[in-house]
Amino acid sequence: MLSERVEGISEQAARILAELRHPVRMPILLALEERPRSASEMAEDLGEAFDRVNHAMRALSAAGLIELVRQEPAGSAPNLLRRVYGSRYQGWHTLVQTLEAIVATGADERTQPA
Repeated sequence: MLSERVEGISEQAARILAELRHPVRMPILLALEERPRSASEMAEDLGEAFDRVNHAMRALSAAGLIELVRQEPAGSAPNLLRRVYGSRYQGWHTLVQTLEAIVATGADERTQPA
């Protein structure tokens, strides 16, 4: 287990970090922090393929990071339901800012002469 190897990180936090490895998942979380969306809306908003976004949203839902907030009839197929998801947690923007600050600090150290 990761938490056994790295002191100070819970197993849940380690699982969340593992879920964020896929490049489209963080943009989804950031967008859902603003407002709930369906997979088709998200794909359009992010300029990504629907299948890729739908798969990522299902994985985020299974991981407990996003949740179904409502189901409504799909506009083009009223006998199908469109699932709308929202973020279960707030603070994804802060996490990104922190990660960017860490990266910037590391970049500054690497560019300085020894």
